[in-house]
Amino acid sequence: METAVESASSLAGEETASQGGKPTILVIDDEESVCGIVAEMLDDGQYDVIATANPHQGLKLIESRPLEVIITDLMMGEISGVDILNAANRSQPDVVLILMTGQPTIENAVSVVKSGAFEYLVKPFTAEQLKATVEGGLSKQKLERENIKLREIVSLHEICEKMGSTAQLEPLLDFIIETALKEFEADMGAILLYNRKNGRLELKATKGLSSEFVNENRWFGKDDASLWIENFSKPYLYDVNFSAGSKVFFGNARGLVKSAISQPLLARGQFFGVLFLMRTHSLKPFTLGQLASLAILASKAATAIQNSRLYEDLQETYLATIMALANSIEARDKYTRGHTERGWSFATAIASQLGWPPEKKLELRMGAILHDVGKIAVPDRILNKHGLLTSEEFEVMKRHPVRGAKIVEGIPFLEPALPYILYHHERYDGKGYPYGLKGEEVPIQGRLLAVADTLDAVSSDRPYRKARKFSEAVEEVIRCSQTQLDPSIVEACKSAFK
Repeated sequence: METAVESASSLAGEETASQGGKPTILVIDDEESVCGIVAEMLDDGQYDVIATANPHQGLKLIESRPLEVIITDLMMGEISGVDILNAANRSQPDVVLILMTGQPTIENAVSVVKSGAFEYLVKPFTAEQLKATVEGGLSKQKLERENIKLREIVSLHEICEKMGSTAQLEPLLDFIIETALKEFEADMGAILLYNRKNGRLELKATKGLSSEFVNENRWFGKDDASLWIENFSKPYLYDVNFSAGSKVFFGNARGLVKSAISQPLLARGQFFGVLFLMRTHSLKPFTLGQLASLAILASKAATAIQNSRLYEDLQETYLATIMALANSIEARDKYTRGHTERGWSFATAIASQLGWPPEKKLELRMGAILHDVGKIAVPDRILNKHGLLTSEEFEVMKRHPVRGAKIVEGIPFLEPALPYILYHHERYDGKGYPYGLKGEEVPIQGRLLAVADTLDAVSSDRPYRKARKFSEAVEEVIRCSQTQLDPSIVEACKSAFK
C-alpha cells in the first residue's frame, strides 16, 4: 500500500549514484556463464550489479531503471550489442557503454565507435582490465556531469539577468517555464500562481502538459503537492519509478512521468506560487543538486513575478489617471462621450486580426485613450458647434494632434501613445493632417486608429447628423479603402466584424 508523496528531505537517504549512492551496472550477455563471471569480477561492494542473459529483459531494464554503466556483448543473435547501445542512448544518454566481444574485427570496432560506446573489451579479459575500464568510464561520466553543473550555474546567472528585464507577466511566465524545461532537461512544466482574492493556486502557464493531467484536474492547486508547498513553502522531489506515494499524486498519468520536481515561488518571504517540472522520456531522475539549482531560478523568478505585478498595478494606476483626463475632455463634447472606449474596443478587435502581441495592445489602449487629448485646447464653441466648421475653425481643430503630442511628450510612460495622438487624422492618400503623410509613411498606429475612428464616427450621433447602423459603418470603411484608409487594415476590419 502506498503512502503520501515524500518530500525532498525524506529522499536524501535514498539517493541514486548520481546523488552519492553506488553506481548501478547492467551486464547483458546471452551466455549465462559470461554474465556470472562479469558479475563476480565486479562483486567487491563498490557497485550494484544486475546481470541478465536475456537481451529482451536487458532492454526492459534500460527503459525502466536508471543506470550508470551498461556492459553488453556485441553479438547476441537477433538483438545485437549495438541495438542495446542505441536503446541506452535514447533513454539514458549519459550512461557509460562498454562492449564485449570474442570476435574482434575492424568493422566491429568502427561500429562500436559510431554507436558512442566508451570502450571495447576483447574476451577473455581480466578482472583488473574490467574494473579499470569501468572506473575510467565512471570518472569520465563524473567529469561530464560536473561540467554540465558548471554550465547550469553560468546559464542560470545569464537567465536571471534576462528575467529581470521582462516586465509583462504573460511573456515572463512563458520565458520562465521554457527556460526551466530547457535547463533542467524536462518535458512538461507548469506554473501556478497564488490568487490572494480567492486563496487558490491557479494554473497560469504550461508547456508540454499532457491531457491526462488536465483531465484529472490535478494542476489547479487542489493536489496534495501544491497544498503542501503552499502551507510549508518547501520543495518536492519525486522519483516516480521508486518513490512511495507516486500513484497518489500522478494518478492514471503515473506511467507517463519518470521523474518530477516542484519548487515554491517565494520573494521576500511571500508565497507567489509553484513551479513544476516533469520528465516523461528520460529515465534519469532529477537530483538534489538540480533541486538546489531550481531553487535559485525559482527565487529570481518569484522576484521577477512580484516586480511584474507591481509594474502592472502601476500601469493600471496610470491608465486610470489618463482615462480620467480623457473623460474630462469628452465631458465637454456631449456628442463624443464614450468615443474613447468604443474606439479602443474597435481598434483592439482589428489589432487581434493583425496578430498584435499583448504588449502592443497595451500601447494601443494607452493611445486610444489619449489620442484626442489635444482637444483640451479647442474652444467649446468649436468643439460643440452644430453644423459644419468654417475653414478658420477647422484650422484650429486640425492643431489638436500636435498640441496633444506636446502635452504627452517628455513623459516616458506615455511615449507609446505619441504615434496614435499625432497620426490618427492622416490619410492613406496623403490628404490628411497635420503633416499630409501618404501610404506607409503614416505609422501603423495612426492607420489603425483611423479605421477605428471612422467606425465610431459613422455609428455615433454627430452635431450635423444622426448615427448610422454599424453594418453601414463597416461599409463606409470599405468604401474609403485606398483613399482615406489603409487597405490592409480595412481587410483586418472586415475579418473582425464580418
